[in-house]
Amino acid sequence: MSPEDQRRLLELQATDTAIRQLRYRRGNLEEQQALDERAELLERITADHMAASDELVAVDRRNKKLETEINTVDARRKSEESRMYSGVIASEREVHALRSELSTLKTRKRDLEDELLEVMERQEELNSTVETLERRRGELQAEVAPLQKARDEAAADIDGELASHQAARAELAHQLPDDLVRRYDELRARKDGVAVVELRDGTCQGCFLELTPGELQEGRELGVRGLARCVQCGRLLVEPVRG
Repeated sequence: MSPEDQRRLLELQATDTAIRQLRYRRGNLEEQQALDERAELLERITADHMAASDELVAVDRRNKKLETEINTVDARRKSEESRMYSGVIASEREVHALRSELSTLKTRKRDLEDELLEVMERQEELNSTVETLERRRGELQAEVAPLQKARDEAAADIDGELASHQAARAELAHQLPDDLVRRYDELRARKDGVAVVELRDGTCQGCFLELTPGELQEGRELGVRGLARCVQCGRLLVEPVRG
């Protein structure tokens, strides 16, 4: 290969490396990661909000039911007390039964009132939770639009760089022999994106192992179009052109 073709091949490798890095950046934008984090958090908050809201509905329903029961028990207690003190009950047995009933009603009312107090406390907790979650959800939703704009701007910048590098890559590949580009692409796919490296002071810049004169000769015999191959890592080696 001519020194010019060797330079182009190294440029092709550098361009492909840059394209790979840009694609990685494009797929791992910080702004997109921030959006994904907020989307995940928003999903959890929405689920928590729905659960708290559903429980609040159930607690409100229980509150109303307890209030109704308390009013019913209290009304019955008052009615029974009026009947007991009205003088219409002459039997001591009936009076004893009525007093027992009144005691039961008072106990029932007290138990209902205790439960109602617990329900009201839970209502207060849930109302606070729902309000907090609604506020946090609104804050997260407000953060989405600016992050989307920043992500789109960052993506557009990278897309512009990608287009420029891809055009340069096509031009470089066009200037090199087709069979060399094909072998280079095949090797690059097997070597984690790096198929061509420089040989500096007898050291492969791909695996950074020093090659003996015998290994260098063996690599030249294994090479492509006059380029040596590193017998350690298998990459194509471009030796610096000496002026």
